[in-house]
This record gives sequence, C-alpha cells and structure tokens, in this order.
Amino acid sequence: MATKSNIITKIAKRHPLLDKMVITATVNRFFEILASTLKRHNRIEVRGFGSFSIRSYNLKETNHLMLQKFAKNQYFKTYFRSSKKLSDLINE
Repeated sequence: MATKSNIITKIAKRHPLLDKMVITATVNRFFEILASTLKRHNRIEVRGFGSFSIRSYNLKETNHLMLQKFAKNQYFKTYFRSSKKLSDLINE
C-alpha cells in the first residue's frame, strides 16, 4: 500500500536534484486539491490511473419504536474506477 511518505521517498529517489521539502509540499498540496474537489462533489480523472467521484446513497426507511418516526437519511461514498491501463497492469 502506498502512503504519502512512500510516494515522497520514491520521487526523491527518481529525482535526486529536487529538494525533499519541495517534494513534500507538492505531494501534500496535490492531495489537498483532490480532497477539496471531492468535498465539492466534483469528479477527478487521472489519465492512465482512474477516476474518483462521490456517489450518494439513501438508507432504507427505519422505524424508531420509541419515537414512532420514520427517518430517511442520505450518505455519500467515494467511488473509484480504475483505468483500463491500470487494470491490465494489475492483472498481469
């Protein structure tokens, strides 16, 4: 599993002339942009990797016996769909 620190380390090894603080700031900013975009329910596509989107789901109606109310709640989940290129690499 790739973590931010693993990504930063791999980039630093591939590009030894870049300062590690610059790499760290860039990677952190990249994930901040991804998170803020998903919070606004916008779709993100990374070519050759996949796409992220937010999907909404409705809970089934529930009966609270004590309150005698029916509640219908909506919740959201992050959805990832891998690209064909990534799927082919994984399935090799």
